[in-house]
Amino acid sequence: MAAESTTPGFVDGNVFGVGATANAFGVDAVLDVTVEEEAARRTAAAVRRLIVALSATSASIEELDRIADAVDAIAGEVPGGTPDALVVPGDFSVISATAIRQSHRLRERSPFIGQANPVAPPMQVVFTEDAIEARVTLGSLYEGPPGCVHGGFVAALFDEVLGAAQVHSGRAGMTGRLTVHYRSPTPLDQELLLAARLVRAEGRKILCTATLHAGERLCAEAEGLFVTIDPERVRSMLEAGGGSAAG
Repeated sequence: MAAESTTPGFVDGNVFGVGATANAFGVDAVLDVTVEEEAARRTAAAVRRLIVALSATSASIEELDRIADAVDAIAGEVPGGTPDALVVPGDFSVISATAIRQSHRLRERSPFIGQANPVAPPMQVVFTEDAIEARVTLGSLYEGPPGCVHGGFVAALFDEVLGAAQVHSGRAGMTGRLTVHYRSPTPLDQELLLAARLVRAEGRKILCTATLHAGERLCAEAEGLFVTIDPERVRSMLEAGGGSAAG
C-alpha cells in the first residue's frame, strides 16, 4: 500500500492530484471532483469508445458518412470554453488557489492521466514514499509493430512518470534529456507497470530513472534529466508564443 510522502518539499510539488499524496497543497479542494468534472469524464470516456470503434470499424462509406455528420452536429453543439488563467509550470513556491487549479488541470486534462481528456488512456498514477508507480493498458490505437505498443508512446509514458518522480526533489523542472532503452516488445492490451524514482538533484539538474514491465518481463528502461527553470521566464516564453525553457 502506498505511503504518504515525507520527503521535504514533496508535498508542495505533487501537482498531479492523484495517488496517496493527492492532497498535495494541504487543502481538500485538490481531492474534490465536481459534478461538472464527473460529467466531463463520462463524456471523454464516451469519445474514447467512439475513437476505438472507428479505428477498427468495417462500416460502409454510407455508414461512415452518417457517423461523420452526427459527430459534426454534436461538435457544433459543444459550447466553447475560456482557457484558465495562465499557470506557470513548475511554480510551487506558494500554497495557493493557483497551485490547486494547476493540480486539477493536470489531473483532468493531461494527455496521459487526464480522465476528462479523451486522448488519454488514461494512466493511473500512485505516489509512494520514495517513488512513482503507474499502471496503464494500451490498445490498438497505440500500435506500432504488430501487436506491440509504438516506441514513441513508450517514450511519452516514461516522460510522464519521470516528470512525476522529480517532485521528490522538492523542486520541479522541464525535460532536458530523455533516454529510453528498449529491452523487449511492449504488448498491447496488457496491463503495464511503470515505476520511477528520483536518483539525485545537483544544482539545476534533477536525474530520475524508470522501468516498464509487462508482468514479469522488462520491456524498457529510461533516464530523465530535468532542469529547474525560472517560472517568470516560462511565463514570458508562453506569453510570447515559444522558446526553449531548459537552455
